[in-house]
Amino acid sequence: QPQCLSQPSFVTLIKPQLLVQLEAFLNKELLNISPSEPKYQELKLQVYRNVFGCFIQAFKTYQPLLSAIKKEYDNMLVLQQDQIRDLEPLRSHLRLLTEECDRKIQARWGEEQAEIRALKSEKQQLQKDIEVMREKEKVDHLQAELSSQYLQYREERDARKLLIWQLNDLTRVSEKKQHPDRVELKLALKVCREDLTKTQEELSRMKADYWDVVPRRNWDKLEREHKDSLLQNSFALTLQSDFDQLKTEFDVLLELHNRNRKPPKTMQCHNEISQKHTKSPPSMIFYFYFYIYIYIYIYIYIYIYIYIYIYMCLSVVICLFWRLFCIF
Repeated sequence: QPQCLSQPSFVTLIKPQLLVQLEAFLNKELLNISPSEPKYQELKLQVYRNVFGCFIQAFKTYQPLLSAIKKEYDNMLVLQQDQIRDLEPLRSHLRLLTEECDRKIQARWGEEQAEIRALKSEKQQLQKDIEVMREKEKVDHLQAELSSQYLQYREERDARKLLIWQLNDLTRVSEKKQHPDRVELKLALKVCREDLTKTQEELSRMKADYWDVVPRRNWDKLEREHKDSLLQNSFALTLQSDFDQLKTEFDVLLELHNRNRKPPKTMQCHNEISQKHTKSPPSMIFYFYFYIYIYIYIYIYIYIYIYIYIYMCLSVVICLFWRLFCIF
């Protein structure tokens, strides 16, 4: 680091003569420059440049360093001025573009305003059309209601006329009933008697022709029940034959069992001998109980079917008698 930065700073109470002269010169020159001048900043910079030149000339020892610093600053300022000078066309072009964009924006804004006005007028026209359509819809609705009410009133008028006609007819009929015609009554009585005679003759003829006839549906029902009873009877007969056959076999097996029965000692010896050579046959007691169970089951089953058959026959007979009773 430079030595001037490492040394402690201090404030002098008395300004040097050179500093006082330079400040006085600076203030004098700045007062001579008016801020309203076009090149106020350049003139102000020139004043500070002159003051800095005087400061460099006062310090001969630091003159090279300070001159180099001033030169670098001047070069940088010149470079900045050149860049600014180069940017002037761009600035003017930018200004032109800005003006053109402003004109376009103004034109577009005017077009948008015109379009907005057109849309507003179209909106107002559409609102008017909507109001007209609503009024038309109301008129159509009122016309429909009026036509429906007209139809209702016309129907009520027709119904009222019909009621008046019916009332007139009833009045005429009641007048006729109050003052009946004897000739008409005699003719009506004669016709009723003839109809009664014909009906009695027809009833007598039908009783004579159909006293032993039943309706077709009753005949079909009885025939189906008869077929079902025949099938049940045949099934019961089959069960009876099977039962008789099983009973015969059971009697034969029981007789064989009684014949083959031996004393206990002989049976024990026979069992010992049979165990040595072959396995013992199954006990006959099992067959006995098995056939007894089958016999009881078949017996109960046959009785149930006989009871059902008798019940069905009785119901058929009762139904037949009831139909004949209803006919006569």
